[in-house]
Amino acid sequence: MNLTDRVPILVERRRIMRRALLTSGLDLSIALAIGKETNLLPLVYCFANPTYLHYIGTDAKSCLEAFPNKSPGFLVCSDELVDSDGFSLTKTFKAKHPRTKTLLMCTGSKADARVTSADWIDGIFFLQEAFEGKGVLQQAVIAATGGHRYRSERIRAQCETTSDLQLKERDYQILNCLADGMNNREISAKLQISEETAKTYTKRLLGNLGAKNRLHAVVLGLRFGLTAITQ
Repeated sequence: MNLTDRVPILVERRRIMRRALLTSGLDLSIALAIGKETNLLPLVYCFANPTYLHYIGTDAKSCLEAFPNKSPGFLVCSDELVDSDGFSLTKTFKAKHPRTKTLLMCTGSKADARVTSADWIDGIFFLQEAFEGKGVLQQAVIAATGGHRYRSERIRAQCETTSDLQLKERDYQILNCLADGMNNREISAKLQISEETAKTYTKRLLGNLGAKNRLHAVVLGLRFGLTAITQ
């Protein structure tokens, strides 16, 4: 398989991540705790600058010991670790270092049920999504630096809501319609609701996202991984 054409995309994503990190005001140090050593190297390459990685390991104990006082900017870990699990590590880490942004990768084909209630985790996505080059790691970093929680499309498919934004299934439907460039009449036809109801739902969506207008809602939806441009 020829992957040459994907290199510029990876480089651009790394550049965007670096800019987000530099403008976030957060400490640029990153802790990377992944249960399987074979997954570590590919993930290292995903970061804008490997020198940001101040800890790389496979267990929770050594990760916690590596930061006795100073808080890293980000903790990125897998749900399965050698001596624990990512949910426990991120919760303990967040209690000790509240300013640290926590990102968790689900390693299986189905997310742990705890993703629906893990409000202390700033970003959750599947490890396979990162390996497929979908940009979920970069999207999670950008959302977290902006103070928002991120859940990838596949994670959201297994969860009814994104806790921080309080979006309902109808909100996602409206947002997807907006991403496809639909007006109220087209939305009403697609969702089989009245135009007035479509207008009301759209207004509610803008309020939930804190968006200024429809275009801003789509931009925020793309940034937070809530929707995608399909056409």
